[in-house]
Order: sequence, then C-alpha cells, then structure tokens
Amino acid sequence: MSDLEIRSGGAIAVDTEELRAVAWRLREFGVSLGEFADRAGWVATDAAATATGFGVDLEARWLASGAERVAEQPAALAGALDALAAAYELIELRVQQAVAIAAGDADATRAIEARMAVLQQEYPDAARAADTAVNAWRGGGPIEMARQVAAATWWIPGMAIPLALGTGVLWSGVALAGLGRMSQAPVSPGAPVADAAPNATPTLGAGQRSGTRHPLAGAPATSLSPAPLAVRQVTPAPTSGPVTGLADAARRVPGAAEARVRVERYAMPGGGSQAAVYVAGTQTLSGGSGDPFDMRSNLELYRGERSASLESVELALREAGVDPGEPVHVFGHSQGAMLASALALEGTYDVQTLVTYGSPVEAAVPDSVLSISIRHTDDPVAALAGGGHAETVGAPGSFVAERVADPGAGVQDITLAAHGIERYAETAAMVDASSDPRAVALRDLWGTLGSAERVEVTEYAADRGSG
Repeated sequence: MSDLEIRSGGAIAVDTEELRAVAWRLREFGVSLGEFADRAGWVATDAAATATGFGVDLEARWLASGAERVAEQPAALAGALDALAAAYELIELRVQQAVAIAAGDADATRAIEARMAVLQQEYPDAARAADTAVNAWRGGGPIEMARQVAAATWWIPGMAIPLALGTGVLWSGVALAGLGRMSQAPVSPGAPVADAAPNATPTLGAGQRSGTRHPLAGAPATSLSPAPLAVRQVTPAPTSGPVTGLADAARRVPGAAEARVRVERYAMPGGGSQAAVYVAGTQTLSGGSGDPFDMRSNLELYRGERSASLESVELALREAGVDPGEPVHVFGHSQGAMLASALALEGTYDVQTLVTYGSPVEAAVPDSVLSISIRHTDDPVAALAGGGHAETVGAPGSFVAERVADPGAGVQDITLAAHGIERYAETAAMVDASSDPRAVALRDLWGTLGSAERVEVTEYAADRGSG
C-alpha cells in the first residue's frame, strides 16, 4: 500500500472562503432546527390546552427540547469554522504583509494591517491559532529523516540521539531563516551596469554569451562573470513523442550523459507552439568547474543569485527557438528544479506548468502557474526547502506529493538514494495512477500536448570557460 500523500501544500492548504461558506450553511441549518423546535413547542402547548393529547404534549415537549439542544450545535460549529478561517486568513495576510513591506508598498501594507487588526479584534485567539498551525506544520518536517538518522547510527555509542536531534535543529533553522522559499527570480549580485546598445551586433558566436546581458522584462541590466558561457547541441536521448505524464517527464530529465537541458517544441493544431523544458540537477560537487551545473551554481541559486547554469538554460531556450511569451511547461530535478522555478518567476516565457522533483526550494509562483512539487520526506535535499511557503502557491489545482522513498535506514542513505531521479520517477508514477482530482486534472495537459502535430527535440550541453 502506497504512503503517497497529495495535498495543496503549506500550512493553510484550505480555502478560507469555503470554510466561511460552510459556516453560513451550518447557521442556516441551525435556524431551521430552531424553527422546528418552536413548532414542536407549539404542538405541546396546544395538546396540553385541549387535554386531549393522550401524551402527545409530553412527546412534543421532549421533541422540542431535543431539537433545541441539537439546534445549538450547528451554530457552535459554525463559530469554530469562522475562527479557523480567521486564523488561516491571518497567515495569508502575514505573508502578503512581508511582500508589501519588501516592495516598499506603503498603501498595500496599511490595507493589510488594517484587515489584520479587524480579524484580531473579532477573533482574539486568531493570532495564537495561526502561530500554532504554522509551528505544527513546520515541526512535522524533519521527523522521518531524524528517525532514519537515529536508526542508521544506533551502533555509534552516544551519537544516535544527538545526530537525530541535530537533523531536526538544522531543518528548523532552514525553515525559520526562509532559505528554502524562493519569492522572486534570482538576481545578479553587484551594482547594475549599463546594458549593451539596443541595436548592437553581438560579437560572440551562436550559443555563447559573456560580459553584460540583455535583461529580462522588467529587470535591470546586471553584470556577469567575464567567463564565457556556451551551449552546444548534442544528440538527444532516444525518448520521443509527446510527454505522457509526470513519470515520463522525470525520465526525460537529462544529466546521465552530456545533455543538461532538453527542449521539446510542440507544433499545435491550428498554428502556434508550446514548449516542454527539462533541466538536469547538479552534476559535480566542485565549484567553478567547466560544467555550470556544479555546486557553485547550486549555492548561488539557493542564495537567490543568478548562476551560470541559469544563463545556460536561457541560452538553450533561445537556441531552440523558444520565443518570449510562448507557453512553456518546465520540469526540473534538484538544481534543475531551482532553475525551472527561476524561469517561472522571471516572466520572460509564459510558464504555465512548473513540476519539480526533489527541489531544495519552493517558488512563490503566481496564480497563473500550475505548481506541482514531488518530494520525499527522507530526501535531505528536498528538506532544504524547509517546508516551503506557509501559504499555498500557484494556480488552483497546484499540489505537493510526498512519500517516504526509502524507509529502511542504512549505508544507502549516504549516497542520497531518496534524492535520485529514478526514485522520483517511481513516485511520479504513483501520482499519475492516483484518483486524486488534482492528479486526474493533469491528464488534460498531457492530452493537449499529445494533440501536437509535430514534436521537435533538441538537447544541449553547457560549458563554462575559465575566468
């Protein structure tokens, strides 16, 4: 039996308006019960007055009394639901407040704080309930890894419990610091510099970039490392045809050979095209190596900075002919998941679907992006997301799918077995087979891409020169 869990994500994976709607319906039901209790009371009174009820008055009084007691319960439950909705809304407002303050939007900040004050006045316990919900959600994160650490180190005298506790403390520190929450597209460190002239002729060959870059829409020009970056087309993997599901997408993520980025162009019926992009994870633990998909890029992305690997993905998309504004569906594993998330936040392309496998971050994508995060609770890399955002992110239907990939503790944990794309493909297959409505709805995407008249596939290796 699968332990797969599919949920909307975050500490507030509920619709506060739906909670309030249920509370309203409960109150209506309570009113109806109260009216019934009143009628039963009238019957009892009439029966007693006529003295011909033969016990009908007693039965009616008993029924009226019971109805009154039952009528009180929907109102009490409705009050509890309203209070719960207030707590969840307060969590959402706190997130919005932080975003507004960071953006320097004083008007939005005041409006949000005014709504928070109203909620806390109407529901004095809402703040405490909100804190409890967030703490409980974050506190449950490291349990599985701590259990496995303790089980794997039981034979080391006096170390199992400290190591297990250390795992929990590390996870909590990441969560509290917000390191695993990508709220904006990565930016280049350093002061902005003047961009190249709009009509300047590039001096580098096709597939290369160096020095300043033309900025993404709405972003300032920034300076890059002087080291040249190049992508080159390589022979694509034999997989062909339209992507058919999350497991199939996981198997298309490159990295086993030279390729780092796979681009599929779908020629749609009636004209127009869409693209599916698959991005590899970290390939080397060294920093500043010839392969931009290295630990240096990993750390830069995790800190919210642009990386050579992000530059190479953007360059590969241009080389493949993907136009700005074109509908794109992005899939990424590990570092590739961070890169896919960055594309979804940058806004250059119309990213409609973001699927991440074992991502160390969760991106606060807009509600135009369907966000699907597949995680393993025993994957240390996925744990770096610290549970992600407290609020749900992405379009309606977005979800997080989690399970324990490798329940047994042992030496295989040293190799990060639970982080491998093969394990994530297994989990993705479980999601594909799930009857959960959110997973079922994904079949519309596969059907749309499956209707393409033609699929063109290109794969790219990436190289970073010394510098």
